[in-house]
Amino acid sequence: MKLITVILTSVLCMTACTSNNNAIQKAKNVAFHEYVITQKIEPVTRVSRFRFQAWSSLTDEFIILSSSHKRKFLIELAGYCPDLRWTQAIILNRLNTATLNARSDSISTVEAPQIQCRIKTIYPLTVEQLADIRAIDNPKKDQTDEEESVNTQEQTSTETNSK
Repeated sequence: MKLITVILTSVLCMTACTSNNNAIQKAKNVAFHEYVITQKIEPVTRVSRFRFQAWSSLTDEFIILSSSHKRKFLIELAGYCPDLRWTQAIILNRLNTATLNARSDSISTVEAPQIQCRIKTIYPLTVEQLADIRAIDNPKKDQTDEEESVNTQEQTSTETNSK
């Protein structure tokens, strides 16, 4: 009986953590969409002279690809791409090695090369936009600390006033 209770508790905890993580990922996806709209970043269908140099994962639907230190692109994938956030390397499946095309090229993980995640949209990014995207992905610890400090001060003043 104790074993069943422990197993059920473990499953419930894992489900709660997974659903919380999914909510965070969905919120980030919405934030990236809103940022693109508010900044009026125009998508491109093709990037000529694209020489893949680096990448970084944001969510299972968004990544950043680099063609050089000055050419960065926010890539929106067509739907969920499993394990993209956890993989160490990606495979860029392209029709032409010199260009990157939306709606025809795709990305795979090394762990599951048979699963191809189609590139839906390509957004060219400026240095400032890249910094903003990174800030959405990783909110500054200072902001979190400030919020906690304000909450603590509010609680302290409430406790003081109630005495």
